[in-house]
Amino acid sequence: MGKVSDGGWEVCDDPDVRPREPCIIYSFGINNDFSFDDDAAAMYGCHVYSFDPSMTKAKDQYDRSPKVHFYKIGLDGRTYVNIKKWPLFTFQAIRKKLGHQNATIDVIKMDIESSEWAALPVMVDSGQLSGVKQLLVEYHVQLQTRNYVLPKLRLMQKLEVAGFKRFYVHKNPVCKLKVKGMPIERTKCYEVHYLKR
Repeated sequence: MGKVSDGGWEVCDDPDVRPREPCIIYSFGINNDFSFDDDAAAMYGCHVYSFDPSMTKAKDQYDRSPKVHFYKIGLDGRTYVNIKKWPLFTFQAIRKKLGHQNATIDVIKMDIESSEWAALPVMVDSGQLSGVKQLLVEYHVQLQTRNYVLPKLRLMQKLEVAGFKRFYVHKNPVCKLKVKGMPIERTKCYEVHYLKR
């Protein structure tokens, strides 16, 4: 769904996890590219809820189409307003705001520029991912030290213990990283697609 380059995401179309009407998709991190959201709404007929507090020229809330709904808020591990004056909410608070506390969320797409490391542990520990069928995350890895990487690996392990299995992993070449002593460019962004059966 979405652009083949940066901005596109794979949705598993297997019959047991395929989004079916009435379905709900949460799309965190838009950066003015609604290609995933528009394609997912058109393909599956889902209501897609799009979130991005960084889109300063956008209205606080509007319907892009009858099925795609935008909110200028972000996802984090706690509810607060950050130094950039962006309103950030926990996943649980967003579900409550939209009246989706008990709803199945068919797909969560998340590209939130390192806030995934604060948001996901709270989502897992609170049990808020129990009704989620697919989780598509771009992990942003800023450092390579043991103290930085180990908690990230533990989080990924927690997701798998919670029942999420990887079905697609992709390096994002947009996030180029040159490592001293390495002959090739690497990346610091990895898109990992999970499903739960």
